[in-house]
Amino acid sequence: MLRELTQCSEATQPSREGTDCRPAVGAPATFGQLLRARRQQLGLSLAQLASRVHFDRGHVSKVETDKRPPSVTFAEACDRALNVGNTFTTIATALEAAARQQQGWVHPAQLPAAKHNFVGRRRYLDRLDRVLHGDEQSLAVPVAVINGPPGMGKTSLAVQSAHRAVNDGHFADGQLFVNLRGPGPGTAAAPFDVLEDLLRALGVPTEHIPADLDQRAATFRSALHGREILLVLDNAADTQQILPLLPGSPGCAVVVTSRSRLPGLISQVGAVTLTLPELSRPEAVLLIRSIIGDVRADADPAAVAVLAERCGHLPLALVLAAEHIVSHRHHSTGTLATDLKPEHARLDLAAGEVVLRHAFDTSYKTLDVQTARMFRLLGLLPSYTINADAAAATAGVSQDEASLLLRNLASAHLIRHHDECHYQLHDLLRVYAAELAKHLDTESERTKAMRRAADFYLR
Repeated sequence: MLRELTQCSEATQPSREGTDCRPAVGAPATFGQLLRARRQQLGLSLAQLASRVHFDRGHVSKVETDKRPPSVTFAEACDRALNVGNTFTTIATALEAAARQQQGWVHPAQLPAAKHNFVGRRRYLDRLDRVLHGDEQSLAVPVAVINGPPGMGKTSLAVQSAHRAVNDGHFADGQLFVNLRGPGPGTAAAPFDVLEDLLRALGVPTEHIPADLDQRAATFRSALHGREILLVLDNAADTQQILPLLPGSPGCAVVVTSRSRLPGLISQVGAVTLTLPELSRPEAVLLIRSIIGDVRADADPAAVAVLAERCGHLPLALVLAAEHIVSHRHHSTGTLATDLKPEHARLDLAAGEVVLRHAFDTSYKTLDVQTARMFRLLGLLPSYTINADAAAATAGVSQDEASLLLRNLASAHLIRHHDECHYQLHDLLRVYAAELAKHLDTESERTKAMRRAADFYLR
């Protein structure tokens, strides 16, 4: 097919568009000349080709006249529209590789390894694919935010999605990964320091890194200009931490993970937000099975299902429970499921330095005094579904104040919206909240709160 296109290009006369697409005698045809030759061979106008490939007429014209290099995405669209196999894709891929080699760019590859036992999340992976690959005609940088409660597997999803994109041939100029160390109080990484690390990773000499935050951000955007790089910003504290780190050039893309909703990021940069729930029951069972192995799982499948329920289908809890079985080979799945029957025992799930309770602590410690008190008291309520009236009665505050405190908790993903008027508390977070109330609130305070709640429900 390439030979046919070249011959066609050499035989083509100057077109009415005003540019001769024929190469000089003995010279190889360029991508643009081959594209024009095939278009004219099929009797298509420039506007008709633009319509078929879903790029504007000016974009196609610049590629045909070699004023703009073809992207691989554009070449793939041409292959489909003009029925030439992978001809244009092959050429565009080779051109991009040659351009990168000539420019001498540093090629960062900082992604952590993908999880061997990653399961489920197909809908979220597909959504991330669509966001990150974006619309090549758009000038905006795609930004995807993955948020949700602690232990929900946000980082695992971001890394899995990033590796999928790289394996599919995207972001060939590199991938950057930064742990922003949020949301713990006083632990969040400063954008000023993060930018220094990113610039070094891109090959910028230390003496060329500015001493001003805005200048560093501008230098970072300049260093990314023209490149196709994926930036993964993990564990973000807030929107202000993110904004200086964003690229300015289309072709780059950003994935952010956070326990916060990062208010303002949607309006300022058009970010797309994905809020992760717990795994479905089949996914939770599959995750346990993938770690403990088929032999242990098949020995007592009912116990595996019970264990998944007692872990609340929360990925971190499931992984910690499964690791406990593997590292203590004398423990069966049924034995661990029995050990976790008391609710408070589930918070003690741990593997090495990773403790489930500590993951919850990090989010709780970001709350102000009144919001933290409301969270603790919610753990005393008999219902998993909460509204502002019940919360107000339990805490002894006005309905307006209760509504504000519930919104604060939802923003921190310690509760979640059920519908317009109601919230829900995850099983393990309810146990955690009740434990905090037991240790931090006096018995008298707890008794009064429970009486107010009982009076409310009786009414």
